[in-house]
Amino acid sequence: MKLNDIMIANEDYILARYQNLLKKQNILTIEDLLYNFPTKYEDYRVGSIKDAKLDEPIVLEGMIVSKVTVNYLKSKLSTVVFTMEIEGERIRCTIFNRVFLKGKINYGTVLRIQGHFYQNMNNFTVNNLLICDEINRDIVPVYKVKDIANDKYLAIMEKAYRRYKNLIIETLPNDLLVKHGLLSMKEAIYKLHFADDFDQINNALKRIKYEELLQYQLSMKYLHYMREQNHNCPIIDCDYSLLERLNANLEYELTKDQKLAINDILLDLKAPYAMNRLLQGDVGSGKTIVAEMAIFATVLSGYQAALMCPTEILSNQHYETLIETFKEYKDVKLGLLTGSTPNAKRLEVIEKLKTGEINVIVGTHALFQNDVEYKNLALVVTDEEHRFGVHQRVMIRNKGLDVNYLKMSATPIPRTLAISAYGDTDISVIKTLPSIRKKVITKLVDKPGKKAVMEHMKEELKNGHQIYVVTPLIDESEAIDTANANEVYNKMVKYFEGKYNVGLIHGKLKPAEKEEIMEKFLKNEIHILVATSVIEVGVNVANATTILILGAERFGVATLHQLRGRVMRSGAVPYCFLIPENITDTSLARLKMVEETSDGFKLAEYDLLHRGPGEFFGERQAGAMNFKYADILKDNDLLELVNEDSKEIMLTTKLFDQDDYKYLHEVVHSNYLRKVSELD
Repeated sequence: MKLNDIMIANEDYILARYQNLLKKQNILTIEDLLYNFPTKYEDYRVGSIKDAKLDEPIVLEGMIVSKVTVNYLKSKLSTVVFTMEIEGERIRCTIFNRVFLKGKINYGTVLRIQGHFYQNMNNFTVNNLLICDEINRDIVPVYKVKDIANDKYLAIMEKAYRRYKNLIIETLPNDLLVKHGLLSMKEAIYKLHFADDFDQINNALKRIKYEELLQYQLSMKYLHYMREQNHNCPIIDCDYSLLERLNANLEYELTKDQKLAINDILLDLKAPYAMNRLLQGDVGSGKTIVAEMAIFATVLSGYQAALMCPTEILSNQHYETLIETFKEYKDVKLGLLTGSTPNAKRLEVIEKLKTGEINVIVGTHALFQNDVEYKNLALVVTDEEHRFGVHQRVMIRNKGLDVNYLKMSATPIPRTLAISAYGDTDISVIKTLPSIRKKVITKLVDKPGKKAVMEHMKEELKNGHQIYVVTPLIDESEAIDTANANEVYNKMVKYFEGKYNVGLIHGKLKPAEKEEIMEKFLKNEIHILVATSVIEVGVNVANATTILILGAERFGVATLHQLRGRVMRSGAVPYCFLIPENITDTSLARLKMVEETSDGFKLAEYDLLHRGPGEFFGERQAGAMNFKYADILKDNDLLELVNEDSKEIMLTTKLFDQDDYKYLHEVVHSNYLRKVSELD
């Protein structure tokens, strides 16, 4: 018999009304009940009056020695008042808005009260209380269960555990339990529900968190393993002397990180299974040339490559860059396919892709529309990887038999997130910037300094350069007092009227409208572009030398760094002005961090610590890493431990042929099948 086969509805010690309430909350089996762990613990360890401090909560124990009265105050407030004898002293106790206690506590009731003792007034303000006859323990678990009193639920839990504890199966291999000194599952469940101290609880939580992280990491690495078992991918092994020739034509020396990344990718391409690699680099680190090497190697081996971008204007930019890069190589036959490609041209491009006359195609999601066929697609590169949904990526990969996949991201990802989010992906990191890149001069501007910024703007415009002005909001908000794009745009138009053209771009515009505005800015038909953070990623405008970020305190440091990167392509000295409006000590510290630090990876670590994973991937994608028990920020050490264990397990045959790894294998294989089903 298994725990998930034993229905709550058949348990005689659970009242019918509780059975119905549990059913409504999807607690249907004994397994559901025992594995519904407390959300928090109330500390009812008893202190002494002599240790009470005004600003610190304390727990005292005593007996009610008076009548319990209820007082109704103004504004729907109420108090329950009684006197308790504690350590020989009579203390007046008050608890707010708990009228229901009137029938539960009376003269002679023994309580533990949690709250603040005001010795000078001999008064205790009660936050929580424990009726000792109902629950007499120092640490009380609190459950997320509606309409069932905590003590009643705990009583149900105790009876269920005693009856069925021997049916709790061990889900971790013994060697891992011994290696890390982890509790058994039976011990962990007991301690989480009935622990006597917090050390026991923490040990139990460590065991549960470890297993949760291990299952996730193993599932990710299992995906990687299964991919490597499929040997249908074309082997790309070209003449490396031609790659060296391409390298020799560059205007600058490749950095060490770029060379290592190229080497990683070329080794991947030579393997008989599909590459799945993330090329991660800071703004301006030179990811594009690395991708071009991969594209060139693919073409030289007789296959097609596709470069997919999130916007048309970025597609056009990459297309022009590739034309320049490969102008001396007749073997490279380029094509462009976007949503705005004229129909006649589109049909021509589609036909040439089908016959192989085009072997490098650049474009948007138009690359994977149903009527687009490839002769022998072997490599897909995506720029701004986080802007694409899973299904978009899968659809284009499925255009080839089994294509290599290179993802590029200019968002530096902290190691903790990389381990969690990309466990099935190999990662190459470019940290060092090429020598041609100029450091952006970043200045935090106070109110008196705004005049100097305006003078700087006028000077840059006079010299023929362009400027970004970024705001956190599109429209005026009653709730938030900060700059908004429409207001700033109108002010800029009025201030520079007749001298310079001002443009406005934000997220509410249609994609075609945004593309048109960015195209005008790229052509220098717009001199000042007022924008929201929609320009965080996207087209590079080499003539843009300055960016003003208004309401800078409302952006995370990672976003500020990305915005700053918009002016890094300039041949002139680039400037970034951080202009806060409602500054606090916390926001000032963040802005100073950006002002003083140009390392995107350091800033990413800072943002992760202070703002969480949603800052990097968006809340929807970050939600995939919202573990039930573990926290990738607080449990960083445990995550590193699990990462090493999962690597070691996958390098051996333990997962497949050892009996005590059977449960883990079933879990990760089931997760694999579910993932494959989702992608299909």
